[in-house]
Amino acid sequence: MPSQLLLITGATGFIGTETVYQAVNKGYRTRLAIRRPEQADALKQRFPGHEGQLEFALVPQIDNKDALATALEGVDFIVHVASPMPLNDDDLRTAYIDPAVRGTLAILEAAKGTPSVKRVIITSSILALAPLSLAARPGFAVEEGANASIEVDLDAPIPPAPKGPMYKYHISKILAHRATIEWAAKHKPAFDVATVHPYYVVGYDRTQKPGVAVEAPAPVNSLYLHSLKSGGDALQSSFVDVRDVAAIHIGAITVASDKLKARGEVTEYIANGPFVMWDELRAFVAKKYPGFPLKHVAAGVSQKPPISSTERASRDLGVVFHDPLDTLAALLDQHSV
Repeated sequence: MPSQLLLITGATGFIGTETVYQAVNKGYRTRLAIRRPEQADALKQRFPGHEGQLEFALVPQIDNKDALATALEGVDFIVHVASPMPLNDDDLRTAYIDPAVRGTLAILEAAKGTPSVKRVIITSSILALAPLSLAARPGFAVEEGANASIEVDLDAPIPPAPKGPMYKYHISKILAHRATIEWAAKHKPAFDVATVHPYYVVGYDRTQKPGVAVEAPAPVNSLYLHSLKSGGDALQSSFVDVRDVAAIHIGAITVASDKLKARGEVTEYIANGPFVMWDELRAFVAKKYPGFPLKHVAAGVSQKPPISSTERASRDLGVVFHDPLDTLAALLDQHSV
């Protein structure tokens, strides 16, 4: 059983909870950064049978240096999942960019001051590797190492709602990842740095109580459920299973250093599920869930997902991405309890 100690941020969220679930089931001692003391009891209840593996560290703000220094005492690996996602019309810099960049840099700086830290894994987004001009187009290409070439004009006009918030979120992910790359190149830390870049993350939500129908789905789950019910296809039809995203985070902890980039460089893992079309998704729902309020649309409607390679995650971490129909079933089973 692993003896290493992990610090996981964002443990109360959709991706974070699944990551904690996989970590404790692999035997890791896991310290969870929480913003409020009462979150500890709620998280203990979420992982029955693993209470003895859980520790908690109070970090009211992710850029609180003193709190982070205490939280990292004796930690071997950091899995930084927490990420601001306001998705509203607040100010670009203060609501989107500053929290995303400050939080990432605070984690890296705190790790630099903690000799026991061997590796930092940071949740980013596929948007961090996609130009702003291309992300709106079906089938845009995403490649590792693309961030530095992406142009961001902070004085350019912001699209009006409803596109504006996602546009601002996209900018924040580009700049937060760029900050990670530049920080690593400048400081060449003694630990490895890896980032995870998921597409739309969908699937079973462990933040919900088992056996109880979900009333407030995770944001992206909600978007796909709405698309199935409304017949819309504004979203691309493909997505990645939350279990696979968590598996990449956990796999990045134990992968051999020679599978990672050199110190001072950032190893990037793209996470995107197999290609699927809306027609296939709707046909699956109609057959397996006849009571679901599915709305059909004309045959052939589909949005192409981004063109990307998940080879590094599959080859180096052994991640086998779930069939999208299995992912959709996991989502609908939970919502039809």
